[in-house]
Amino acid sequence: MSEQQKRRDETPATVEQIAAAMSTLGMYHGENTPEEHAEEAARLGGADAYRVRMVNALLGVVQTEAALTDTVKLDDDAHHAAWEQQLTAAGAGLDESPAKRVEFIRWQVLRAGTPLRLMAQNREVGPIPLAAAHAATGLHTLLGVIAASQNAVAQGDVATLAAQVEQLQAAREALETAIGNTDLLLDKLKSVGL
Repeated sequence: MSEQQKRRDETPATVEQIAAAMSTLGMYHGENTPEEHAEEAARLGGADAYRVRMVNALLGVVQTEAALTDTVKLDDDAHHAAWEQQLTAAGAGLDESPAKRVEFIRWQVLRAGTPLRLMAQNREVGPIPLAAAHAATGLHTLLGVIAASQNAVAQGDVATLAAQVEQLQAAREALETAIGNTDLLLDKLKSVGL
């Protein structure tokens, strides 16, 4: 990791910097003044809550751009290289520790799975969103096992490795529940001749 990246990791962007980035992308139309940001922070419950909202708004803008660029016709290798650039920029590239890489991917799965879990709380959505939520939970848990195991193997930590048995069982249970919910819909479809 470069010295510049280390400093960047230790110094979070200010709300003014975040707003400027959003403005450059045409997604922030405020005045970007300390007074404006203080007012919003007070309205949203404090500076931390406001900054979290701003960072996530910027992330949403950037993710939308990424989704649009993923429609560009490229071969698989070119797409994979572009996606790798995201991991590298996040400090989770191939040159970083495998555990750091897996933890970053795990964080992405958590963020992607959370809306599914919230959606699945509404029984009216049916078994498939619930299956997707359980599958996301299983994947998140498995990635946690990978990260913990890599660190434990590197350090000879047998206790941590042994503790992964419980996590593997939890992942298996979540994935089995996902399959069970998928089977529910398949059975319903069969019952009507589909």
